[in-house]
Amino acid sequence: MSRPAGGQPRILLLSGASLVGQNVLASLAHRRNSLRLMAASSVAEEPILYDFDAVYLTPAIRAAPDAFVKRFGEVLAHCQPDLVIPCRDDDVTFLAEQLNIDPAQTGRFLCGNSSLAMGMLDKLESWHLANRLGLPFAPTVDGHDDPDALADFAAEHGFPLIVKPRRGFASMGVRLVLNEMQLRHACSQPDVIVQRYLGDRPSVLAFAEDSARLGLPLFHSLEETKLSLQAAIAPNGSLSAVCATGNLMRMGRSQSVHLVNEPQIDHLAHRWASVFADAGWRGPLNIQCQQRGEEEITIFEFNGRFTGATAARRLLGFDELGLALRDWLRLPPAAPPIPKANVVRYPVSWSTESENVERLLREGYWERLSCYDASMESPACRPERNST
Repeated sequence: MSRPAGGQPRILLLSGASLVGQNVLASLAHRRNSLRLMAASSVAEEPILYDFDAVYLTPAIRAAPDAFVKRFGEVLAHCQPDLVIPCRDDDVTFLAEQLNIDPAQTGRFLCGNSSLAMGMLDKLESWHLANRLGLPFAPTVDGHDDPDALADFAAEHGFPLIVKPRRGFASMGVRLVLNEMQLRHACSQPDVIVQRYLGDRPSVLAFAEDSARLGLPLFHSLEETKLSLQAAIAPNGSLSAVCATGNLMRMGRSQSVHLVNEPQIDHLAHRWASVFADAGWRGPLNIQCQQRGEEEITIFEFNGRFTGATAARRLLGFDELGLALRDWLRLPPAAPPIPKANVVRYPVSWSTESENVERLLREGYWERLSCYDASMESPACRPERNST
């Protein structure tokens, strides 16, 4: 499939209303006149959607996978994107599975092979994947292992331990457990893993002690500065670039981001990203790590996508969207911004017009009125009522 001569490259974002979708939009703001940006979304109320050129309403990918597959086929046929960008972990896995079914989409879907995608989505599989690839990963066990095995794990690694959903995101559902009773109750939840805590253990214990004495603070976050390694892998498997940042985390999001210019870390980033490239990954790759004291830098999560700090990294001088457009669509790079030493992220306010939401819910398709074409209002772009 090729676009009309002289036409704008067409880019489709899955889960375009997500935080990652917002970052992609922000990173491409300076190129908007030369691109047609479209979003697929299972929600209609998010204001950011109406900053796209067009939006397709879809079922939720995890809640209704079969309906999503059908709708995805309709959307592809209708908008004919040159590049499809996944914005959530479920999207990455879905897109990789579709690529496995239809290898002709290579170069069009921004992802690698499905086995690596599953290893990134499922945090227990991430542990097994890291072992197969020879990468240092935080020791991890299934939260539903027998009690003796969990007790042995706790004795080996000590409290606090971290308990998290196998397929979670944005730190949702993650708990720090301080003793065997908490570990037992946390592991009674479905589909959780237990992982060695890589952060500052004394500060966690001091916080728990303080809370037991004075009460729990209404607002609190135990996150620290994590090391985030972002890589761009071209369709041919070559490593385009890597970037290392320190991300100060608050409530599951990076509050401030700064460049980390250390030869040892740059070497690790290149080596680890090359391992993924050799194993078959393509497109963006995010590796999240931490270091405890003088111990080696240890990975605790992989992501095969852009992240909530993508726009911040561009301001720091690492234009990962520009690299993707160059490597995947052969578009010339745009002039980068003057690199900054540190980026602080602030919340902003958005609003939307109710008629936009109503139109998307009613028709399953929305397009900016300035470029609306009635010929686009074909049955192919309208989902069946039971799929929304």
